[in-house]
Amino acid sequence: MDGKPSSKNYPKVSPRDPRIRGPNHSQVHLPFTLLPTQLGLSVPHPNSPPILYPGAPTAPVHNFNVPVIVGYAQPPLLTDAVYNHSQYLPGAPLCVSLKPPASYMGRPEIINRQRPFSPTQRNAGRPSLSHPRSVKFIPDGSPSSSNCMTHQASVHTRGRSVVETPYLRHVNTPPLQGSTELPRSRAYRFGRNTLLRYKLPQEQISDVNVPDVCRYSKKANPVYIPHWSKADIFAGLEDKSLLSGTLRINPKHFDDAYIKHPSGDADVFFSGLRARNRALPNDIVAVQIEPKKFWRVFDTFVKDPVPSSSREETKQRKRQSYVTLSEFLASQRHDFEQLVGVEVAKEIAEDLNSCSDPSPPVAPSEDCLINHAPWWSIIQRTGKVVGIINRLHSRACIGYLTLPKSTGTPKKDNSAPAVTEADTAKSTSVPPRDVANTSANCWSNARLIQTDTRLPYLLIPRQVCPQAFISDPSSFRHVRYVARITSWPESSLFPTGELLRSLSPDSAKLLEAETDRILVVAGFYSGLESIHRFPDSIEESAKEAVHRANSAFLAELRWRTDFRSLCVFTIDPSTARDLDDALHIRSLSDKEIDELDQDGCPGASYEVGVHIADVSYFVRPNSPVDMEAARRATTIYLVQLCVPMLPRILCEELCSLNVGEDKRTFSVVFKVDKYGNILRSSFGRSVIRSCAKLSYENAQLLIDNPNEDFRPDFALTIEPPHSLASVRTSVSLLHQLAMQRRQRRFSGGSLRLDQIKTAFVLDDDKRIPLGVAPAISKPSNWLVEEWMLAANESVAERLAKELPEMAFLRRHAPPSLNQLSKAADNLKSVGINVNTETAGSIQASICHEAGCAIDTGYHYSTELVSMCADMAAGLSLAETDLIEKLEDFEITPTVEQDRKTFQERKVELEREARMLVAVSLLTKTMNLAEYFCLGELPQECTTEHYALNMEFYTHFTSPIRRYADVIVHRQLAAILARKAQGDGNAELADWYAQTVYIPDPSSKQLQTQAEVCNSKKLCARRAGEESAELFYVLFVKESGPLTEVCAVTSVLDRSFDVMLLSCGLTRRVYLHHLDLRSSSVISARRVGNRTEEGAKLCLLWNYEPNATDAPSTAQPNSAQSVDITIGAGVTSPTCGCFYTEVKLLDVVLCRISVEEAEGDNDDVDKKGENGSGLLPTLRVTLLRPTCSQCQTTV
Repeated sequence: MDGKPSSKNYPKVSPRDPRIRGPNHSQVHLPFTLLPTQLGLSVPHPNSPPILYPGAPTAPVHNFNVPVIVGYAQPPLLTDAVYNHSQYLPGAPLCVSLKPPASYMGRPEIINRQRPFSPTQRNAGRPSLSHPRSVKFIPDGSPSSSNCMTHQASVHTRGRSVVETPYLRHVNTPPLQGSTELPRSRAYRFGRNTLLRYKLPQEQISDVNVPDVCRYSKKANPVYIPHWSKADIFAGLEDKSLLSGTLRINPKHFDDAYIKHPSGDADVFFSGLRARNRALPNDIVAVQIEPKKFWRVFDTFVKDPVPSSSREETKQRKRQSYVTLSEFLASQRHDFEQLVGVEVAKEIAEDLNSCSDPSPPVAPSEDCLINHAPWWSIIQRTGKVVGIINRLHSRACIGYLTLPKSTGTPKKDNSAPAVTEADTAKSTSVPPRDVANTSANCWSNARLIQTDTRLPYLLIPRQVCPQAFISDPSSFRHVRYVARITSWPESSLFPTGELLRSLSPDSAKLLEAETDRILVVAGFYSGLESIHRFPDSIEESAKEAVHRANSAFLAELRWRTDFRSLCVFTIDPSTARDLDDALHIRSLSDKEIDELDQDGCPGASYEVGVHIADVSYFVRPNSPVDMEAARRATTIYLVQLCVPMLPRILCEELCSLNVGEDKRTFSVVFKVDKYGNILRSSFGRSVIRSCAKLSYENAQLLIDNPNEDFRPDFALTIEPPHSLASVRTSVSLLHQLAMQRRQRRFSGGSLRLDQIKTAFVLDDDKRIPLGVAPAISKPSNWLVEEWMLAANESVAERLAKELPEMAFLRRHAPPSLNQLSKAADNLKSVGINVNTETAGSIQASICHEAGCAIDTGYHYSTELVSMCADMAAGLSLAETDLIEKLEDFEITPTVEQDRKTFQERKVELEREARMLVAVSLLTKTMNLAEYFCLGELPQECTTEHYALNMEFYTHFTSPIRRYADVIVHRQLAAILARKAQGDGNAELADWYAQTVYIPDPSSKQLQTQAEVCNSKKLCARRAGEESAELFYVLFVKESGPLTEVCAVTSVLDRSFDVMLLSCGLTRRVYLHHLDLRSSSVISARRVGNRTEEGAKLCLLWNYEPNATDAPSTAQPNSAQSVDITIGAGVTSPTCGCFYTEVKLLDVVLCRISVEEAEGDNDDVDKKGENGSGLLPTLRVTLLRPTCSQCQTTV
């Protein structure tokens, strides 16, 4: 009865047999699966009619049936389980007996739990099972189970071996008396690796064997848990059992991923691919927090390797890159109590199986607040993704096509779920890039090794690979492909995809190929083609909008406020072609002042108008151009070009506020006093005629030269009847009011962290960079910024008041408290004290350290720009030390200022570098601002904008390049339509209403669009940063190695990071690239949770006679110098140049060079996020300080 059926008498059914698939593939686990919602069962026998449980769907689940089968459970079968068993995991192998609905009713019972599987039993007789449970099945109406007989079905062990398993026999059950209904309470959840053992009436068991279909391999075992349904996810979010957030993946550590926690203290951590559950960067995911015993302890607090109590825990430790809280408590309980306090530690230790946050002490003592750290600075929540709410990653990727690893038996890993063929690569810090010499006839999937280190391998089926690749894979080492992910089943560790096209490997087209790559990563599959044209249907839609607007212009003037007679002008970058905002200012007449005074607005002096291109009038909801703009969501600005959100006929012609043309606008008009305080705001559609197009440089000259006799040296076209004098007066007056507003804003608690932005000078063809320097923000930039902020805030307040459920706003959440406290702690160790209580306190601390006023804010000075410009022009600092060379040239270009002494310049240079690093470290702790729908904001979140210190904020002022602004324009138009309807002006209401949504979108639809805008904005920002990095690499490639002044941003064991002050790039300096005799690291000195002294590297350079200081060609530490340590008895020059200490915020000299691509795409460590094998990579090496004494010695 218990013997194994003879395989020769029964047909084999392969796990890949297409017949073994249910109607819903997302719910089917090959070879056989219980469908989670249908009560049906897919079974591996093709010769029986379909069978359904009562209450199951009327459509057949399968065209075959066998009374006793073995399959995998997919929980939950139903939501109500009779027995409350723990550890219900998916993919449970189970044995089920099926009978016709009217003849077989029964209930399973747990009999016993067997011992876990032991690896030593793998191939020795009958294997034990991993966490099996035995179940008996009692038919309805049976008084007892004494006449029942137990049968057991075993499953294969983990690993690559396949185990023949015994089976239950065929059960021929006569009809039983009783109900033909199957109650919902008779459905049960079964767990992963669960063995179900049934007790059946002996008389119902026959000697007919079940076909041998349980011969299946590890491939069928799912790798990932199934994604929850949308209904379950939203229910979990509603009852707070789930969290949602945007997934971030560390490009330097592929296994590490995070989402922001609503509390704002620390991120939720995910370790490995399985915890991410097929989610990609930028996806909005639903997350389940794990119990506290699995939470991560930060490495800083782990003293020694945590001992494992068993072999299984040892294996778990090898797969796990962090120490869990339960392990930490087992080995360092006393340390944990010292860090967080005895009360908090006791509460946590007693509640390890709960996933809820520890409760803060009811009345913490002053000593507790001073000496004990918050628990979230010691441990970090861990979680697992249970569903993807919004797939915001484009699923586009770029990589190199390679053969899979050898198909030989890999090293066994008993802990990992089964994977499919070619899915055996173990996850590492970055996806590995092995290319094996694999036979061309023994692989089914090629691998696309992606250049974005945040993404996993992509499996490309052999049948869709290029025939030339199949014949000669080695010839494709240098060919990059654009690909797309098409599927990612639960049974595969890696996704499957298709190749779209290849990128040119021609080095002469390096700029085009890399720009193409940047755009593909940003979501444009067609790459550079996206720049030149839109689809024909969209172009036609844009032309229709132009024709409609031109024909209706005169008729609609009566509805628009006419500002064409005023001095209205634009201020934009000199290269801008899409001009979407304009300004005007005029003094109020005495009559207007009296009327405002009577209306409760005393002290009014000026009218300031902010006029924005009326894009929503031309782009109507749900039109083809509107849907394409919603998909793109933003314009992408690269160094040499831009990818517009709208067709050029709209963004550069019809909507752009060009000089001398009547243009439709949406205006916000302020009545302000002489200090710039806003007394009244009004909104409405208008028409303007710009009289001048000013660049920021032009406007700055007018601000700096308010005299009437000033004659600019630039050509400026001004439309009559306006003159240069009237434009200059308006610019100066707007600037004065803006600066007063700016001072009050910073004094009131706003925060601004200005990082270095790179400006390039390009040749006429915009292909070769001729120069690079940090871009300087001028008061003319601040003028425009302040009035745009005022307009955005005013519109946001109106939307929040009138549309409390639908307002489309923008918020900036406070920074992560954990990251912010760590950054402040690191800065304090080097003498920079930052008060992190509020945004205003951070601003005050930065200004205090920089020596500037709070109301103006810190911005890097022009002296830094001058020095970087001199270096970019070819000034070499390699032959002598920085001190000697800085004496030879003047940093400060201002003629009026007296020449500074060297010591003053040196101190100022160091202060600039220190402040730039401090700003960079603080910026990394900040959350990204995000769009949201007011009605969908969770209760624990606030609407405020942290950096701007505003309760409500939105984007209204750039609808040509941001789709969020288009949505806001439509909502403001809907408010004005409602107001006109209330005032009895039906015609005006109808006119406004023709550009709004009909019907109104739901708050969930608006929130979905907000998430798209957030994702696209982030992609656009990254694309711009990659473009700047590309042009800097090209600049170094064209000009040759450069010597740069750098500032140290972090210190590691065998490397350190530096910021290049000329462009703001951060790069790593590896010690093995330096000509060193030896090196050592002195770890940071900590007292409790505080860093008293930061880490530092101690470097001893080679100083043998005739040795050369050539770091770019120096070999790693040689064998004869390995044993030489710092402090050993080796004679060196007395100047001290051969001994260097590297600490945080140090100013150092580095040589910047490029490494040409070696044609080997295996080394991912040389590439950062989205790195390319074709693009030459930057190498940054530290220069040894030299002086006249040590130059004559070596």
